[in-house]
Amino acid sequence: MAGADFTLDGKSLNELGREGDTNDSMEKVFNDIVTQGYYLNNQKLVEQYVRSAPFLLKDLMDWGLEIKLSDQRMIFTSGTHIMDVLLKKARSAGVDLMQDVMLLDLVTGDGAVVGALGLDVHTGEFIEFSAKAIVIATGGWHKAFWPNTGMRDLSGEGIAMAHRAGAAVGNMEFITFCCNIMLEPPMWRGSLAPYMLSLICGGNLSNKNGDNVLAGYDPFIVKTGTGTEWNKSFISHATMKEVRAGRGFANGGVHYSRGDAPWDYMKMVASFIFPGWKYKAMDLSEWGRMLEENLPIEVGPAVEYFEGGIIVDERFQTGVEGLFAAGECALGAFGSNRVFSAITEMLVQGRDAGEHAASHALKRPGQAPALKVPGTLRERAELPLNRKDGVAPAPLRRRVQETAHERLGPIRNREELESFIAFLEDVKSKDLPNMCVALKDRIYNKEWIDALEMGNMVHLLETSARSALARTESRGVHFREDHPCTDNDHWLKESVVEFSGGSFQVGARPVTITSMSPPSGAVPYLDMMKRMMEAHSDTGGKH
Repeated sequence: MAGADFTLDGKSLNELGREGDTNDSMEKVFNDIVTQGYYLNNQKLVEQYVRSAPFLLKDLMDWGLEIKLSDQRMIFTSGTHIMDVLLKKARSAGVDLMQDVMLLDLVTGDGAVVGALGLDVHTGEFIEFSAKAIVIATGGWHKAFWPNTGMRDLSGEGIAMAHRAGAAVGNMEFITFCCNIMLEPPMWRGSLAPYMLSLICGGNLSNKNGDNVLAGYDPFIVKTGTGTEWNKSFISHATMKEVRAGRGFANGGVHYSRGDAPWDYMKMVASFIFPGWKYKAMDLSEWGRMLEENLPIEVGPAVEYFEGGIIVDERFQTGVEGLFAAGECALGAFGSNRVFSAITEMLVQGRDAGEHAASHALKRPGQAPALKVPGTLRERAELPLNRKDGVAPAPLRRRVQETAHERLGPIRNREELESFIAFLEDVKSKDLPNMCVALKDRIYNKEWIDALEMGNMVHLLETSARSALARTESRGVHFREDHPCTDNDHWLKESVVEFSGGSFQVGARPVTITSMSPPSGAVPYLDMMKRMMEAHSDTGGKH
């Protein structure tokens, strides 16, 4: 579903025969990822990202990747095309692929992962997997929020099952909200189209009083925070300040209109991004008419990316033997704010995790260990099918999603976080144990799948909310209005959450530093944002 951009240093991109900034370097990209992450990055994983990106891009090009366009630090293609290239390569290498299989839980023995229990969606039958090593590469948990900009089946099962198996997770409080997402009409809700158009063409954001939402902010922050991917954290913050002050509209957003942006230019850009005003199966031609007439539409922040995840080392090994993780589901490269490409992250980490997992499997003697799946896993999964009446998954999911959007958004405070945790505890005790599906057929039972996903979503929401409550500062995409400073003296550390005996233990660990030392002192949130914006490398090319 991705756009998709792949970022790397411009010099390496130029050496690969594409347009690239020859004044750029790996060191400059490293600087920019760390400063844009507010120094909370695992610098070993940043080094891996920067060092591996050019070699991986060359591999993809050799395998047939077609590049639509390139810029100083990026190439642009599509997610479907990347998938086609990878699937072709995987099949040629003899990889077995199992489609429409839902993994329910990992199975461990003697402190190591030994397999997993899955569900064949087409037949409704359980599948037992024995394994010497497993790589979790399941992305984010967008489905826990509504609206969101991601795939609607990303319920966080990979992170949740790794957590239950004994792996620690970290920095779960950091959630990127993409700004300028459509909130009306219902059929367009969650669309990225205004975000993409506004990033290139500009436009105007106004509150219900008709005031410019960005008036009064530092001009440098406004310029950088509207024309680059800094807009996600800055504009989401500014929008929610208006909404929380009572100056928003009915759906919890502000108005976006063309403003002074020339219609001819905007129309040309739109024809490239979404030809014929069609985007991801949505017909946006009516919105095109509204833009031409300079009519507003309500927009606001929606969940787009998760900086936190399963804690891994530089080999992408978790704290559980044989269990690896890569991509958005893993903690590491981006700290508290992502501005560089998650596509690059997914690909470079996925390759390294696969290599290390394969090496680990080769070192474990004999066949994969015999799998003993606890019967309770199957029984728990079948409860919604066997129960005669109870809580329907769909309305429960929407109630959880909307409450998460309201209380775990871009701006938080102690009262709302504690209220949200209490809400989740109530859901865990009263609703999750009593879920029931109307259709009892096991074959492609969508309602049953929804019921199986709910526990993972609630688990991760609680992990995130408890982490956000513990971090008494504002940094990156986490803003506490009751702690509005970035506290570099006390909070330059990663949050860590362990799960044992059904309870969460929230702690912290030092940030992994290799070459860039973090700053000190407590700094007001927007002042720190400006400093991090100003720390961007001067390459002589486009930023």
